[in-house]
Amino acid sequence: MKIFFYKSILIFVLFILAIHFSFGLIKKELSREISNLTSKESLEAMKDKLREEIKIGIEKDNILKPEDAKIIKRFLDKVQSELIDSTEK
Repeated sequence: MKIFFYKSILIFVLFILAIHFSFGLIKKELSREISNLTSKESLEAMKDKLREEIKIGIEKDNILKPEDAKIIKRFLDKVQSELIDSTEK
């Protein structure tokens, strides 16, 4: 019975250590990714990519699909009417 108890404790400790190291590794990886995203080089790369995508979008004849354009127009009309209502009060 003693051996079973010792083996159980050993397995439990190893399991806890495995969980601790795996979550520690995940946490370290996430913090590294966050620091990479906020670095000046990656921000500049994102800005450049955004500029390229905007240029590509400007060159297209239609940026939006017709159903998307209708939804956006209805949304903007609703926002405009709410703004007009709020300024009248």
